[in-house]
Amino acid sequence: MNSNDGLSKEVQEQLDNEMYCCVDCSVESDSESDFVSNDTSELVCHDCYQENYTGCYECGETIHNEDAYEFNGDYRCQTCHDDICQECPECGNECHRDDMIWSDRYGDYLCDYCDEEYGANSYPEWEVYSNSFVKTRTTFVNPESDYYRNDTFYMIESKRYVGLELETNFRYDESYGDVGDDLNFHLGRTRDTDNEDDFYRLGKSSVVSDGSVTNSTHRYGAELVMRPRRGDKVIEDADFMCKRLEQKCNAYVSFKTGLHLHIDVQDYDWIHCCVLTLFTKLMEPHIYTWLPKSRYYGSGHQRWSRPVTQPVYDFKFVSSRDEFIDFFYDNGGYTEDKYNDKRYVGLNWHSHFQGNQGLEIRYHSGTLQKEKIKHWTKFWTQVVDKSFEITEQMTTNYDFGSSSMYQSLTMTPSILTKLAKLSTRFNGDEFSHRSDSGQFTDVYEYRKKSEVLRRYLGLPKKDRPYLLQPMVYYLRNRINRSVMSIENIFDVFEIDKETQDFYKGRTEQLRLSMEEHVATKFYNDVFAPVDTIVEFDKNTCRFEYKDIFKDTFLLVNDDRRDDFISEYGAKQQVDYDLLRDYML
Repeated sequence: MNSNDGLSKEVQEQLDNEMYCCVDCSVESDSESDFVSNDTSELVCHDCYQENYTGCYECGETIHNEDAYEFNGDYRCQTCHDDICQECPECGNECHRDDMIWSDRYGDYLCDYCDEEYGANSYPEWEVYSNSFVKTRTTFVNPESDYYRNDTFYMIESKRYVGLELETNFRYDESYGDVGDDLNFHLGRTRDTDNEDDFYRLGKSSVVSDGSVTNSTHRYGAELVMRPRRGDKVIEDADFMCKRLEQKCNAYVSFKTGLHLHIDVQDYDWIHCCVLTLFTKLMEPHIYTWLPKSRYYGSGHQRWSRPVTQPVYDFKFVSSRDEFIDFFYDNGGYTEDKYNDKRYVGLNWHSHFQGNQGLEIRYHSGTLQKEKIKHWTKFWTQVVDKSFEITEQMTTNYDFGSSSMYQSLTMTPSILTKLAKLSTRFNGDEFSHRSDSGQFTDVYEYRKKSEVLRRYLGLPKKDRPYLLQPMVYYLRNRINRSVMSIENIFDVFEIDKETQDFYKGRTEQLRLSMEEHVATKFYNDVFAPVDTIVEFDKNTCRFEYKDIFKDTFLLVNDDRRDDFISEYGAKQQVDYDLLRDYML
């Protein structure tokens, strides 16, 4: 008993003499009340607590100052900070999540400031210069600063500056810097100067790496970028460099490569852009037939020269520069990013708006041949020049939809309304499998309406009436299903006979190089969206509907009907005889 009492007394004395210690400053005290618990449940003195700790503004938990996140004067633990704060992806500043604003154009949440700035800068700067300035400017390669006699315009009539990008492969691993120096030096030697220090400068070109033109088979590839030059000098210098690339650098082209033109269009306003884009839309199927089918289908799961995506109907709503930007970028897709997805359209306006590098034409396959470069440059500079001239002849009050050009492609609202009522009245298939024998009280009316539309469309007379629905659908949608005839294209843009013959021969050459079933599929795919031929009159600035792929339309009780795709809007088959008349 005494032993136990003694032990109890000893324990009590130890307890009475226990000291408490601050984990921050190590000060001791025998009174627990001189301390408080910190964020890890350890004891700290009151002075250290006041100096080193704070309470989370959101949850109230104690946090060390070194672990606290300050925002708008308040401190929070990491969990609460991450819950309510977000970094603006544009400026990097932290913002309260409730204050962030979603930007459709940017594709993320932005702070107030960046949302306002991005909204203000969501359209590119668009300054339009005069046509005379574009044709006479000396901004790029020119006789005065680049030591050659004068610019000539025998091959290329256009006075616009044109830059070339020629993608190429190499058989061996080359130093692209050395290749560029070699090209510039030897081209410089052709200029009218003996000063060797100028030779490297006068080439005005560079060779840059391009991973898009390589794969396991074509291991080495790059891009020759030629600074813009004017007229025949474009072709002469390109020919010189291409020959040297082949002969001295073992260069060649594969299906991975392309030829890109950059044409100066700083005299183009929104309406000029509409006209050129519409013309391109209406002749684009022909353009693909001048090129290897890989330019249409793409390679490596990527299409490097995509068709114009906007339907013709949507052109009517464009009435300003900003609206053309929205139109081309699919209503809000413009960004300052060089690799915006719209840069891969064959008619690439993004190059002009984002990089101030002119309109880029991307359709063509890779080539190191002078004739292909010459005719391609000649064709597109003519298209750009003539589209500008045609636009200057046009008048429009407020929007492109009011122009004579656009009005000639569409139908009046009253006619469209009548067609809609006709479609509703005779909707369905009740006449499609019936003979024309009068089983219905309105068969006579059906035949009468069918005959009116047949005559309007110029369809051949048959022993039975045509189905109404396909004709009505066609008339309501033909504005989006048209292509210009090839002869009309050559006439409108004043393409000389040499270039006409070149592309007619090129089309036939490519067609014959494909197996018949491959060529059939290719032409079906390229011409699938169209079934109407239109031609443009330069004097009136109006289009005229000329011809139709006749097999688009079926007769009442047509035996072929079950073999056709049920939806009338789908292309039934390509009329190759008709196409050949308008293509070749």
